[in-house]
Amino acid sequence: MPWFKVDDQLAFNAKVMLAGNSAMGLWVRSGSWSSAQLTGGFVPIHMANAMANAMANPCDQDALVMAGLWHEVNGGYQFHDWEDFQPDAEAEKEKRKATSEARSRAGRAGAEARWNGKPDGKSNGKPMANPKQNDAPVPTRPDPEEEAKASSPETVRPDIDGIIQGFSELLKANDVKHKPGKNWHDAARLLIDKDGYTPEQIMYVARFATTDEFWKSNILSIPKLRDKFESLKIKAQAQARPKPSTGAQARLQVGFDLMQETRAEMSGQLELGA
Repeated sequence: MPWFKVDDQLAFNAKVMLAGNSAMGLWVRSGSWSSAQLTGGFVPIHMANAMANAMANPCDQDALVMAGLWHEVNGGYQFHDWEDFQPDAEAEKEKRKATSEARSRAGRAGAEARWNGKPDGKSNGKPMANPKQNDAPVPTRPDPEEEAKASSPETVRPDIDGIIQGFSELLKANDVKHKPGKNWHDAARLLIDKDGYTPEQIMYVARFATTDEFWKSNILSIPKLRDKFESLKIKAQAQARPKPSTGAQARLQVGFDLMQETRAEMSGQLELGA
């Protein structure tokens, strides 16, 4: 597995100081993830959202882009000058492939030696009994397609799993019996991918919905949360507005406001185009 390399002058680099500590935490985590997944410095939007500390600063991704450490690209973000400082993804893939093939060859050789009574490549004069003679089950090879499907990174969404687990904990605190299913997963995915909310914004509204005297008896699943999300968001913001805002709440509000302004601008552009 390759290392994610960090310059020893990083601490006081001008771009780093401009981005700030919170955004740099996202930068380091994303770099480690990209190195492990061999994406060549590309970070999909859903992974950036999953790793961002948006409750402390909902604008970490924007800070990295403004500082010049990331570039916005189709579907996510690209590390600046990744190829100049990090191991080449294609070379690493070839290296992993060669290592995997070598291990497979060694495994097959070891298996053949055991089946022929030669555990160490040398005959000990006691060949292994034929499994058919004692009705022992013959080992079968796993289905490559099933293994690939089970290990596919597309089946794992930490951001979605985090929302499901977090919402389950909120319901448990209210002694509400629940059973997460595929509909929960689909609703959480749509809140992120279609509606454009970050996991932290979703959990912010979920915490309001499960503590409000009226809504906590009505919002008992993530599909229901999504169905009422806009109303819940407005009520959660209205409830928080009279209180002195903490830095985290204020920054989260900025994220909501920016999203609302963007939607309004897009709506206006569509009307002009029509």
